[in-house]
Amino acid sequence: MANEAGLIQSYIDNADVVMYLKDDQGRYLMVNRAYERLFNLTKEQIIGKTDYDIGSREQADKFRENDLKATEAGTSVTFKETVRFPDGARTYISHKFPVSNIEGFPNAVGGMSIDITD
Repeated sequence: MANEAGLIQSYIDNADVVMYLKDDQGRYLMVNRAYERLFNLTKEQIIGKTDYDIGSREQADKFRENDLKATEAGTSVTFKETVRFPDGARTYISHKFPVSNIEGFPNAVGGMSIDITD
C-alpha cells in the first residue's frame, strides 16, 4: 500500500487517547493529535525529542523507567502515570508495549495513555 504511513497516521490522529511511539533511545518517532493538544506542541516540535526535552526531569525519569520496563517485559504493561501541567496534575493509565523491527528485535516502545483524572 503506497500510502500506508499516511493511513496509519490518520488512524492514530483520530483516536481520543494519547498515542506515541519512541525509539530505543526514548526519542519520539510518532505522536497523535491528542498528544499535541495535551502538551500544546506540534509534531514537528516533538519528533526526535525525548521526554527530557519536553517536561521535567522527574517526570521524564519516570516515563523512561516505565518505557524500559515494558521493553524488558516483552509484552504490554500498564502503568499509572501523573503528568504535571501549569494548571494542575492529570493522571493517566498508560499501556506501553515493545515494538519490534523486521528482524523481530524490540527497538521501540509504543504507548497509549487514557486520562483517568476525573
